[in-house]
Formats: sequence, structure tokens, C-alpha cells
Amino acid sequence: VGTAGSIRLETIPRQLLIIMSFSYQSESSSSHLLEMLHGGRPRNEEPHVKKSMKKYGEKVDLILRVDLDELGISEDEFDDLQSLFQLYDHDKDGILNLKETQKVLRCLGFRTNEEQAVSLARLVSCDRHGFSISFNEYLQLVSIQRKGEPDEETLLDVFQSFDPLNTGLISEAQFRKIMKSKDSIEEEDINEMIEEYKKMQIVDGAASPG
Repeated sequence: VGTAGSIRLETIPRQLLIIMSFSYQSESSSSHLLEMLHGGRPRNEEPHVKKSMKKYGEKVDLILRVDLDELGISEDEFDDLQSLFQLYDHDKDGILNLKETQKVLRCLGFRTNEEQAVSLARLVSCDRHGFSISFNEYLQLVSIQRKGEPDEETLLDVFQSFDPLNTGLISEAQFRKIMKSKDSIEEEDINEMIEEYKKMQIVDGAASPG
């Protein structure tokens, strides 16, 4: 024991120091648990969910703060998008982490690796550390991605450039060549697309009257 009741560090057994260290870290981390969950988001951020107690337990509603008309999202689409978000929002806080965002994007038809998911999250997220997205940021991202998609007329023009005889068909080899020109699309994904198409053809053929 040193002066004024202090304890010399070198006199404390190593195992006790380890226990003291874990105890201190536990107290510190518990006070910042919510902050660490989505660490890059503002501390004073408004809540993204509204919780209320019902007869059969707690009810969690997502808070909508964006204009759906401006985003070009109909009420029916909103219901579907909301259900999809809630499916992956496991902790029910109205925020998706990067992995959850990737899964949602995949369900929406966007196959992204981690780097691509980060790039998309950057477009809307205020989280510059973990790249999480809130419910309203998610709706904004869906709107941005839709606006970036080509319209039907453009798609037809592209298809016809590979179908000069207007047969309405494109060969598998041509399809593979087009897809391989896209750096973001892997061979495995191309094979899966082709397999899914073939399955659809089999189903359509079976359903058609012979």
C-alpha cells in the first residue's frame, strides 16, 4: 500500500488485474451499448420506431418521415418494402446494419458484395463508420435505384441490337457475353440466371395446352 491508502500496481496479482480490467471494460461498454450497435450514427438522432404495449405484447411501428409521392413509391409498394425491412430488422430499432442491408438488397434484385453495399449505403446513410441505414434512408435508396434503372423502351432497344433479325430470341452465348462484360456480375450469378430461365421455360411448357 502506498501513500494516502493507494495501492502500488506492481503489488497486485496479475489475475486480479485481468479481472479488474474486464470489470472496467464491462461498465464502460454497457453505457455505450446502443452507440456501439450502430456506432457511426448521430447520438442525438431521432428514433426510427414507435413502441407501444398491446394486449399480446409490445408493438413496434416504423416511423415514416419521407414523402412517398416524391420518392415515387405507391402505398402498396410501401407496404411490401416495409414488410421486407422488418423481416431483416432483427433488433427492431428501425436500422439495418451492412449485412442486413445486403440481404434486403438481394431480395430487391441487387446482388452486391460488401464494397458495393457500402457504396450504395453512402448515397443515403448518415453513418460514415458502419454504413447502417435507417428505414427512411432505405426508402430513399430504393427510390434512387429505381430512377437509375433503364425504362422498358431502352431495354427493348438494347435487346434488339443483339437480335437484328427480330426473332425475339437471344442465344445463351450472347447472353453470357453481355453479362460477363459487367464487372459486378459473377459467373455463378450468370449460371443461376440461366438455370432459373430454363426452369421457367419448363413450367411454361408444361402449363401450355399441348
